[in-house]
Amino acid sequence: MRVDINHPSFISFLGSVSNNILSAVKTEKYFTLTSKEKMTISYTVLSLIKNSARVRAAISDSELKSFIVVLCKKNEENENYEFAAILNDIVMNYDSINSLSESTRKIVKKSKTTKTNSPE
Repeated sequence: MRVDINHPSFISFLGSVSNNILSAVKTEKYFTLTSKEKMTISYTVLSLIKNSARVRAAISDSELKSFIVVLCKKNEENENYEFAAILNDIVMNYDSINSLSESTRKIVKKSKTTKTNSPE
């Protein structure tokens, strides 16, 4: 998919995605977090990006990675360095974070049993 990244509608879409994520995730003191905490935040942000991007278009993994790079650059321009660092970490560790989001968990449902009083 070819997109003009300087088009006003695309820039407003980037802004809305950034605002959506920043309202849901705390990015303060990101640089002082442990690597496990950073991975958790990266996973959460990637999930939010996927959900936000899914609203407008169906994109592949390579397109999503390119979208994250553009989002990172725009946040660096806006001097939102913590969020840009999160996005940069996602790009650098994309395969491992994406594999976490694609792993499926089996949910075991317990069958409901009804107790009946049997006459004695």
